[in-house]
Amino acid sequence: MYHERQHDRTTIQPAISSQSQIQQSLHEKDIEIHNQNPLNASDVTVTPLKVSKDEKKNIILLRRPQQVVGDVDSDEDDGEEPHAAYETTVDMSMEVEQKSRAFPIWIDSRRAVDSNSRPYGWCVSEDLASNDESPKGLLFVKSKKSGSSTGAGVTLRIRDGLSRRLTHLNETAPDNCFAHYNHATARELGFEKRDPSQSFLWSIVREPAQRTLSNYFYFSISRQNHTATEDGIMSVLKSSKGQNYQSKYLDLPSQNNEQSSSSTERIINGYDFVAVSDRMEESLVVLAMLAQIPLTDVVVFSSKIAGGYDGGNGRSCVKLKNKWTTPKIDEYIHGDYQKANKDDYLLYSAAQRSLDKTIDALGRHRVEENVKLLRSLQQQNEEQCASKVTMPCPEPKDEQEKREHIRLVKESCYFSDIGCGHACTDEVLADYGEKEWASITSSYGQG
Repeated sequence: MYHERQHDRTTIQPAISSQSQIQQSLHEKDIEIHNQNPLNASDVTVTPLKVSKDEKKNIILLRRPQQVVGDVDSDEDDGEEPHAAYETTVDMSMEVEQKSRAFPIWIDSRRAVDSNSRPYGWCVSEDLASNDESPKGLLFVKSKKSGSSTGAGVTLRIRDGLSRRLTHLNETAPDNCFAHYNHATARELGFEKRDPSQSFLWSIVREPAQRTLSNYFYFSISRQNHTATEDGIMSVLKSSKGQNYQSKYLDLPSQNNEQSSSSTERIINGYDFVAVSDRMEESLVVLAMLAQIPLTDVVVFSSKIAGGYDGGNGRSCVKLKNKWTTPKIDEYIHGDYQKANKDDYLLYSAAQRSLDKTIDALGRHRVEENVKLLRSLQQQNEEQCASKVTMPCPEPKDEQEKREHIRLVKESCYFSDIGCGHACTDEVLADYGEKEWASITSSYGQG
């Protein structure tokens, strides 16, 4: 049995600054860091978190925010810098520990059931995915204001990258792996009936109060051009309509209608991975390692390059407004809001703990090194492609220029502001991606 050494959590700073340094680092970096010695999570001793006295009320340390939270959101997402979360007042540490788990590498979990399982059995054609009662394919549950445009962009990049590589390896592979990436609840999509041997199901969760505030400031304040007031924000936070939004959106109802387990248990145990929006770099690295795909496939542009605008492609472009709170709002969130949204806070904390358990299972040092590598790839992508990306907003005022702008946007993005610049990213990172792929397939064989 392999026992992972204990590693203290450290803050990783980008170690590479210039283009020449990036190129040198990518060529010198041991490609095996991503894929060396793949492990079954069940064979690994998980390093427990060191919980301080101040953290006893929750396994995750959540701190009170500043009075003003000055970040902006785009429509589908996201793209935000890490933000302050709220200190929880509900003791969930025991539940969090019980309901969290280390997500296993997908193919390892499948081969534990069937030794003949293919490494990328979830890459199926659209015809197969749509002509069966059991959902199949790369399935992303896209909830609102939780990092969803990043998740959708990553899902599409994985789809395209894997389709291209598998086609080269195997003539019988589907030309395009089917992927779901649109807004709809897991219940509406029937994902509780999915075929685990032919699907990879994932989603992203966000700190509940921050998600609620972002949703309100995006839809009501920015897009409808209403004025934000303390009373208006309090009204939204107190409304029962959006309570426990994420746990309801992601929930996989029991097929026998017996809901003996909690929504958090059904989500954590029923998904192949649940990412955490304010730990996006770690989450994307872990996603790549679990799915056994190159890190280059999770490199996407942040929607922030749109300059704080949202819309385009048939919708009016609007300048997004900063969200803010007051001491009264913070106090309510810290108290009654958290109690009313306990299911969402439990899910969020369990996802955080599951991410830590998964990092320990994969090897904390390997994950940290891959985070550094991902940052290098992102920097290379931004330096070479940012000037070539055309975002939907802002739009030119001249009608002829606007038509040309719309044409360039359609070439640049998958749709709306999702995955913009993907073609340039593929070209710039192609060499490194193929080296990673060669290393991965040498360990698992062809798909």
